[in-house]
Amino acid sequence: MIWSAKQLSEALGVTVDSSIETGQVQFNSQDVQKDDLFIALKGNRDGHIYVEDAFVRGAAAAIVSEAIPGLSLSKIIIVDDTMNALHKLATYKRQHSKAKFIGVTGSVGKTTTKETIKTMLGVFGKVFASRGNFNNYLGVPINLASQPDDTEYAVFEIGMNHAGEIRELTAMVRPDIAVITSVSEAHLEFFNSMLEIVDAKCEIFEGLTANGAAIINLDSKYYGRMMLNIERLNIKSVYNFGKAQAANARLKTYEKSEENVRLVYVINGAEVTATIPFIPEHYARNFAAAFMVISLLKLDPAIAAMQLSQIELTVGRGKIIKARSGTKECRLLCDYYNANPESLKAAFSYLQQLESNKKMAIIGDMLELGDTAVQLHESVIPALIDSGVKKVVLVGSTMQRLKILLPDTIESICFDNVDLLCAELNNLIEGDELILIKGSRGIRLEKIISCFDQVHNLIEGVSNAV
Repeated sequence: MIWSAKQLSEALGVTVDSSIETGQVQFNSQDVQKDDLFIALKGNRDGHIYVEDAFVRGAAAAIVSEAIPGLSLSKIIIVDDTMNALHKLATYKRQHSKAKFIGVTGSVGKTTTKETIKTMLGVFGKVFASRGNFNNYLGVPINLASQPDDTEYAVFEIGMNHAGEIRELTAMVRPDIAVITSVSEAHLEFFNSMLEIVDAKCEIFEGLTANGAAIINLDSKYYGRMMLNIERLNIKSVYNFGKAQAANARLKTYEKSEENVRLVYVINGAEVTATIPFIPEHYARNFAAAFMVISLLKLDPAIAAMQLSQIELTVGRGKIIKARSGTKECRLLCDYYNANPESLKAAFSYLQQLESNKKMAIIGDMLELGDTAVQLHESVIPALIDSGVKKVVLVGSTMQRLKILLPDTIESICFDNVDLLCAELNNLIEGDELILIKGSRGIRLEKIISCFDQVHNLIEGVSNAV
């Protein structure tokens, strides 16, 4: 139980039937599970249309701003404005929580870092972490409002695509520790410069609790700008992570051997070692930020390191899966959730680490890069070449411009959109390829997966690969 009738009455300032007890808050009726609390938000679609469906799926109650004919009044909570009610629920949970709150943002790696912190903390107490990538104006309050009262550690991912967005979200979360994983050109279309993006990311520190701590990436070329923001906010507890010798938490050793990788970290001068199933090096670098969080919470990094073996890459964020099209079988490196120049270069670096004589890449346009889009797309060419790809499929008008710049040793094929690619996919594949799939979400490269006859055997590590 996450909400009692008494708590709902206090949070919303309305009378709630005493029989109501609910679980998590949901705004999509399809996500509702038994005893959840459905909230009918008005957006592109009016959530009131789906209240009945929410109850069919097991909702214990629904928050609405208008009467719903045919439904029991004892299960309906009527408010003036449902979005305002959601914010009240989020505020109430934050005010009454005794948990330590960690906020994570960044252009690349924030979801993985959030999940890593969650996994590490799991051995020390009860952890609540934001669901999936619920990190915006809607996702953050939904997650806050769904936090159990006995949570000891709360980990929230905070995203943005314009200035001021993180400021509003961090004011809700009020983190005790705030982390910036990296800053890159994502969403540059909505900013005048990279420095404005850095400043927008640093808004996360504005919500820090008294004596809260900031953690930033010492390897970032924008480290100095982040420090200027931190100094402006008069934050005294500042820590860093990375590979640099001076980092408070640093990745000292990354050694790949067959299907495993050996990692050595130095946390405030003390070494911690872990041997885990293969993960790419850029993931391992972000683990250092998680170790810094563990250290600041005065927990044992050695115990936290033992949890690293539980961390798995997910489909869409770097997991490798088997796929079959007719008689042709291949491996898909599914990293299609989103893309910006830094994350695409990291994906090519990951591909370089993997063994295959037939490497192929399907890469789509990187969106929201503004006037520098062409230049930023071209900037990934060295990483593409170093990855060892023999064939590259370029999807979208901007990515297609790379064709004339690639060496003759790399076969290149262009498509205006993913649907045209899917129609020809079987002809492009010979069999036994290792195929990287990556592009901005708007290019919809996830459609490629459905073009295969079979997609199966999610791979825990490289050893299970075809």
